Amino acid sequence: MKWYKKLYLGESIKQAKWVRFQIAFGKKPKGYYCISLSNCPKNLLDIYPSQFLRTPDMNTDGIYIVGLASDKAEAFDVVRDIIEDVYVHTRGFDIKRYLGITV
Repeated sequence: MKWYKKLYLGESIKQAKWVRFQIAFGKKPKGYYCISLSNCPKNLLDIYPSQFLRTPDMNTDGIYIVGLASDKAEAFDVVRDIIEDVYVHTRGFDIKRYLGITV
């Protein structure tokens, strides 16, 4: 799992470092949603519940997290914010290039 340095955060996320630590190293972090770059070329972003990322069967090597939210509705708001920022600044939808991510 890789993390974008300037994470997009939902309004209710107050301590991003603590949430990030819980997701990366906690046993079962509950109630958080991670927004990541999609591995599927047809999609822009994926939303994962944090519990899903900590299951033994989940391979998190290819996941690049760019945003955090505390519930599903807030996750959709964060996704909208990311896409809106990218489109307003570039008139396109190349999120990786806009964020300066080389994966």
